[in-house]
Amino acid sequence: MPTHAGNSRAGIPEEFRGPRRRGSLAEKRGHRSSVYALVAERRKSDGYPPQQKEQAALRIIAAQRNMDAGITVGTLPVGTEEKEVPALIERRQRVEDDVQGSKILMVDDSADNLRLLTAVMERGGLVPRPVTSGKLAIKAAEANPPDLFLLDIRMPEMSGLEVCRRLKQNERLRDIPVIFISGVQGSEDKVEGFRVGAVDFVSKPFHDQEVLERVKTHLRLKRLQVELASHNQRLEQRIVEQVKEVAASQLATIFALAKLAETRDDDTGQHIERVQTFARRLGEGMRELGLQAAQLTSTFIENLYQTASLHDIGKVGTPDAILCKPGKLTPEEFVEMRKHCELGARTLAAVLERHPDNQFLRMGVEVARSHHEWWDGTGYPDGLRGTTVPLSARIVALADFYDALTSKRCYRSPISHEVTCRMIQTGSGTHFDPDVATAFTNLEGEFHRIRREMHDRNESA
Repeated sequence: MPTHAGNSRAGIPEEFRGPRRRGSLAEKRGHRSSVYALVAERRKSDGYPPQQKEQAALRIIAAQRNMDAGITVGTLPVGTEEKEVPALIERRQRVEDDVQGSKILMVDDSADNLRLLTAVMERGGLVPRPVTSGKLAIKAAEANPPDLFLLDIRMPEMSGLEVCRRLKQNERLRDIPVIFISGVQGSEDKVEGFRVGAVDFVSKPFHDQEVLERVKTHLRLKRLQVELASHNQRLEQRIVEQVKEVAASQLATIFALAKLAETRDDDTGQHIERVQTFARRLGEGMRELGLQAAQLTSTFIENLYQTASLHDIGKVGTPDAILCKPGKLTPEEFVEMRKHCELGARTLAAVLERHPDNQFLRMGVEVARSHHEWWDGTGYPDGLRGTTVPLSARIVALADFYDALTSKRCYRSPISHEVTCRMIQTGSGTHFDPDVATAFTNLEGEFHRIRREMHDRNESA
């Protein structure tokens, strides 16, 4: 029998011959070992009993599948179990399928190079789109963006470097990977290529399989980047939604506590809700008039709306005999009543110490403590004056004043909208911040409407 020395393919049945390809010595040995193992298994199986012959046939089929997938003895990880091989094949096939059909825009002024690259891309399951100039490449990309660019550097009219620069200036095309493929041997053009945005560089003359693998690698990387960006976006959205849910539950709890404190006084009804609404509209009205607009951001106004509910939370510590007294308070009782500002602020400040960056709590402390301060410094508890009174408290002060006066209390009947408006106008510059009073004057009709719509149970609509 001839030995076929020097020809490892000779004598091997055609259906078991591996494809002719260049590769490392280890790859060749691995492929050759797989082929010989396959042939040996087939020959040995001829003498097997029927049951063993059926098992051998299954092993032959599996081995052939391995070879078709490119998994040979030399490419299997060390220690790979036979049962793990199908999963390896499936995993490799899935990766390959990920980039199948990707569009590759190839730009080279050499028709021969384009024909060669076209054959390489088609063999790899990709869709080549060859063009012969930089201008044509840009037009083709704008009309139908590819998945990757293969650019020659040295071309007439417009170099590959200039093409890359223009691609990176185009919002639709800037994220598409660019690989330069050129016969330039110096490092200067290569460095400039990376500087203008290329992801890789292949030198001519190139190895077919090297070009194909580099292209596929960057297609996979790009796909992973897109998937990662999409995942991050979904994660960010979930975080935002969860933060909103947590914030909403916290606000609901705080509002419930504020309402619980308010229920001790049957006359207050929807006082908290109305003060919240009035405070928001005053903040928005001031911003619309250009009054302290820099401070009155959307976030500030939203926090103002929420924290307005806390303005009287300290009344939870006020004795019922004082809070619900139907007549005028004595000087001693009034001193006790005034303590609700400090008590509410102190309670919220204790929570703020544990959450020092929470702007909602910080504003809540301001509102609870200072909503009875006056513009001229004659208010309580600290006798603050002018802009030393926090803006949030100055706004809530007017909102609270308007609603308190127009509401029925156990010690008096409600005061009319018209009289209350005149009192606020008179108090501008003494009791109230003039800017807040100006915004109120502009919103008088709206306040009257809101007050009627949000009336208490003990009032007629």
